Amino acid sequence: MNQLPLFCDVAMAQRIERVESQLMTAAAEAARRRRGDDGSFMMRVAGAVATFAEDGSPFNKIAGLGFDGVPDTATLDRIERAFGDRGVPVQAEVSELADPAVGALFTERGYRLASFENVLGLALDGEYERVTPPGIEVRVSRDDEFDAWLDVVVEGFAHPDDQGVPSHEEFPRQVLANAERDFAAAGVVHYIALYDGTVAGGGSLRTADGVAQLTGAATAPAYRRRGVQTALLSARLADAAATGCDIAVVTTQPGSKSQQNVQRRGFHLLYTRSVLVKQVPPSEAATRPDAPVADHAARTVRGPEAETPDGVRVVQYNGSRERLRPLFALAEDSSTQLDSYIQDGRVLVALRGTNAIGHLQLVATDRADTFEIKNMAVREDLQHTGVGRRLVRCAIDLVSRESSRRLLVATAAADIGNLRFYQRQGFRLQTIERDAFTPRTGYEPGTRIDGIEIRDRVWLDLQLDPAAPS
Repeated sequence: MNQLPLFCDVAMAQRIERVESQLMTAAAEAARRRRGDDGSFMMRVAGAVATFAEDGSPFNKIAGLGFDGVPDTATLDRIERAFGDRGVPVQAEVSELADPAVGALFTERGYRLASFENVLGLALDGEYERVTPPGIEVRVSRDDEFDAWLDVVVEGFAHPDDQGVPSHEEFPRQVLANAERDFAAAGVVHYIALYDGTVAGGGSLRTADGVAQLTGAATAPAYRRRGVQTALLSARLADAAATGCDIAVVTTQPGSKSQQNVQRRGFHLLYTRSVLVKQVPPSEAATRPDAPVADHAARTVRGPEAETPDGVRVVQYNGSRERLRPLFALAEDSSTQLDSYIQDGRVLVALRGTNAIGHLQLVATDRADTFEIKNMAVREDLQHTGVGRRLVRCAIDLVSRESSRRLLVATAAADIGNLRFYQRQGFRLQTIERDAFTPRTGYEPGTRIDGIEIRDRVWLDLQLDPAAPS
């Protein structure tokens, strides 16, 4: 294997971006076949592609631009309308080695820089040695192991190492499951890593045009720092070299643990992609006449998380609470209890296009400087994508500007996910209210979360720094 640093010229970047475009095209086509409808699309644009698979998919992007001319205005207009009509932002990933005119064009059209991602490469020269630490086995995953593979990858993604620039994207399990199935249909091969016979990690490989694309690598937190990723990486590199690939590439967040790990294995930074995002409103013909939430949205809530590059905006809601009942019911198991407070306080909603994808209810307490998050939920297929965090941050900003000093929230002691979520937002445990969830208070006996019976309520609070009104 050649250990010399790999130099990336424009021709090499064009080759890598072309392979990336081919993968997005194949994945979007697989999504179209899986869905069996016309919701997905693929459009050619100046030697690159714009693809949409489904709501929330990692395949919703423009990839490969800047190596075969600059897109014309009419083509970009059509692409932006197509994304806007589906209620999602346009995301373009542009290499720093692409024609600078492309970046200038996107800036002129109102795109915003949302993030960066690094593309690293390794020259493959002949055979590549497999590294197998003691107790670890890596092999191609069988069809009947897909769920186990997906579980460990999702778990790994849900607990990233706190190093480097955080990703601007998160994907819920079902979206990842669909994407990985579409990847498999597009020629991506899944690898599974076992530690003493237990599934500990997973990764993927696709080869095309002599380029080995390494994707989807993750290790369960309990098995990190044991060589699982080293074994996964070496197995895929060995297989890629055996098929005749002369270069392997991997995409990472800048400064991340993943980047550090692959650089230790000999990868070198080839170039950086800028992630440019633009929110496009749906065309008049695509707006559903019965979409009620946007009609009753008041002003956009102020705050750093209010409007985001992925097109989710948080607004105060003035319409009928009954229209939001399905969201409220996701966070409240007792219809009796829900009826008792659904009309209280104020409600923030997270909108994607005209559709409500999450909400947060703020109610006053017996103290003038204290508010409570009474009910909050995010649509199930979009959970773990950062929407809940945005709602909380907007609520914090809102009540802080009203000189509030404390924000309360309560959740079932059995709901470990909620406890983890709120503590990540800065809340701290305050008190435990025993036997809060009983038939006496409107809850069915034996109700469980992750096998734990719901009985006790945990109260958490967050001390606020009131902001001066502007």
